[in-house]
Amino acid sequence: MTGALTILWLASLLGWLIWLVLGIGMPAHLAVPLGLGLGVLITLVLRDTLPLRGMVALLGPVGAVLPLLILRQMAADLGAPVQPFGTLPLVIFLAVYIAFLAAAMGALPVDLYRFGYAPLPVAVIALALCAYGLGQGMIFVPLLAVTGQAMWALGWGSSNYFDHILHPAMVPAVGIVLVLRLL
Repeated sequence: MTGALTILWLASLLGWLIWLVLGIGMPAHLAVPLGLGLGVLITLVLRDTLPLRGMVALLGPVGAVLPLLILRQMAADLGAPVQPFGTLPLVIFLAVYIAFLAAAMGALPVDLYRFGYAPLPVAVIALALCAYGLGQGMIFVPLLAVTGQAMWALGWGSSNYFDHILHPAMVPAVGIVLVLRLL
């Protein structure tokens, strides 16, 4: 099952990149399905090539967060009502996530990453994320928490829950969003 999820994950990443390029000169109702379709086609035809295997190695582990963010952004471009993330929550997320990454790499004397392996802490984290998302009136955070927990519980992808709901690529992405909000 992990192989099938990797293919879907890679297809969504490639589809997103193609959609971004096509979206420069093409309306969203054409660019989104064409981007996703080409992403699936390229992944199926070229999945065993060095460049695509390199993308998987570079952007792994396979988790829920990147495809869900991609689909959220595409849905917003198609006109779906998507609540934007607030600036203050993004700043707080960025600071906490950078500290979390530093701790996971041993730069801080605490290891929060280990809680992603145990069922009780994962359940508490998922419930807290659901409560936060519902309290903010957004569906994305609870959807991410539940999808990540399902993938984690079923053994699809990483054995650590945090790998399903977080990704290091979010640090530059959130940083760029925050800088663009200043301009």
